[in-house]
Amino acid sequence: MRLADRRAATRFEIVGELWGSVQALEPLHVFNLAPEGALVESVAPLPVGSVQPIRVVRDGQAIDMRAIVRHLSPIHLQDGGRRYRVGLEFIDIGKRAAESIGALMDECREPPPANED
Repeated sequence: MRLADRRAATRFEIVGELWGSVQALEPLHVFNLAPEGALVESVAPLPVGSVQPIRVVRDGQAIDMRAIVRHLSPIHLQDGGRRYRVGLEFIDIGKRAAESIGALMDECREPPPANED
């Protein structure tokens, strides 16, 4: 161990290239929601056809599922920035996730107009 290396665990030097990846959950603005998928806005251009992890949080309970990116549309902001509208299709959705999505849809549904008889 070198004098400047004070790590408790041993690290190994990588000879050549070793590729890795990182996934990070980012809060997304949901524009519309259906039992089959959602239209969201993202700061990252998610690749069309890729499978993305999705976490739905409702009443403090997190439900993890997966979705396929079906389409991507860039949005050019006035400040020069860019965001993306992303069409997601939920896959392998379990009963608990389906119930949570249904409950979210019910909460967001506008009540029918009152009858003025």
